[in-house]
Amino acid sequence: MNREEIIQDRKVKLVGAPLLGILIPNIAGLINNSLYSPGELVICYVYFMCIAFVIWQGNVWLMYFIRKKYEWRYNLYYKIILFLFLANICYSGLLSGLLLYIWKIFSKEIYTGWWPIINTSLIIIVASSFITNIYEIIYLNNEREYNLTRAEQLNIAKAQAELEALKNQIDPHFIFNSLNTLSFLITRDPQSARLYNDTLAKVYRYILGNKDKDLVLLREEVEFISNYFYLLKIRFSEAINMEIEITDLAAEDFLIPPISLQTLVENAIKHNEFTDNNPMTINVSVFSGYVVIKNPIKPKNYGAPTSKIGLNNLDNRYRLITKRNIIIENNFKFFTVKLPILKF
Repeated sequence: MNREEIIQDRKVKLVGAPLLGILIPNIAGLINNSLYSPGELVICYVYFMCIAFVIWQGNVWLMYFIRKKYEWRYNLYYKIILFLFLANICYSGLLSGLLLYIWKIFSKEIYTGWWPIINTSLIIIVASSFITNIYEIIYLNNEREYNLTRAEQLNIAKAQAELEALKNQIDPHFIFNSLNTLSFLITRDPQSARLYNDTLAKVYRYILGNKDKDLVLLREEVEFISNYFYLLKIRFSEAINMEIEITDLAAEDFLIPPISLQTLVENAIKHNEFTDNNPMTINVSVFSGYVVIKNPIKPKNYGAPTSKIGLNNLDNRYRLITKRNIIIENNFKFFTVKLPILKF
């Protein structure tokens, strides 16, 4: 049960259950107060209060259980049947009838038959239905406020992601290096220059086309990161490599927030040392519901300390979109990040 689902009702129950335990037996004519001494009356009403509390708390637990197990928005009639029949009639009626019958055995009441117990149980069922409906209204209101808050947080996270994407688009170093590489290829290898230009256009087209989306197919993200890495590969040549171990079937079956892999590839390039003689290989795979990105740790001697802003923003996006966090592992040999993916 999530914290957002719990209604803070302790004070209400501490007042409401004793009040119902006193009122209902008298309204239903279950007890004749004149037959008992003051001490006996205290015991009787404490017993009735316990019944009221058990019925109240049981209905609350049943409501949480039924809500967690079934999706209400698609089956309103099923909800009504479960709440009215299971929670109010079966639980409240049968349990209250049993507990009241036990009380009757040890009481001083002289009436015969089941009508006082039946009348009391019916009143308890009506009271339970009323209380359950109040909980339902409060729950729906809390759920609405939570969804509004979550939507606002998601919009903030999307804005942060868009800002990061925009920074990547206009990063002077990236643009400068890309244009230098393109200029070099135009003079030395026009055919490669055309491929480089087309790939650069695909990268920016993907960023612009998906910056407003929460999720994209894993296939699309893998294609994007392959194009992005091609641009880096032209620049760094044999000093960097990337192994993508994701089958076409897996890439079609899963969803992932867009521009997720780029942040991790950028981090690996930014914070590690690599050369043609000592290259760095970035591995991308799917394992147990995660996209796993792994690279060896070869810290730069002159590198600035990382702020982890990119990883924190990525983690916030995942938490808000998928309700799961990314997993970061660092064993001082390899840096591994696991990104949750959703089944399509």
